[in-house]
Amino acid sequence: DVTPPPAPTNVRVKGNELNWDAEADVESGLAHFIIERDGRLIATVPEQGKNPFGRPIFQNLQYSDTPTQPLVRMRFTDRTAEAGQTQRYRVTAVNTVGLKSK
Repeated sequence: DVTPPPAPTNVRVKGNELNWDAEADVESGLAHFIIERDGRLIATVPEQGKNPFGRPIFQNLQYSDTPTQPLVRMRFTDRTAEAGQTQRYRVTAVNTVGLKSK
């Protein structure tokens, strides 16, 4: 797999909770998402995701390479955000071979 995963879309912030949408990476699966606030890494979602075989993965796959259902909700609660401050967030998808979305 030499193709980066699709970039997350529709990033929404309500209070200190982020939600986003992301398409599946059909070639190698999504491993995790990188969450940045104001240009600084603040989290990886999930922190320690693994499939039944021990491989780090967010998007679980079946034998047919089809994501299992239901899909995991894509959200993160920023517990360190300062109240009353405006923050800029970025969500980046990372596939299981380490390629990052644009």
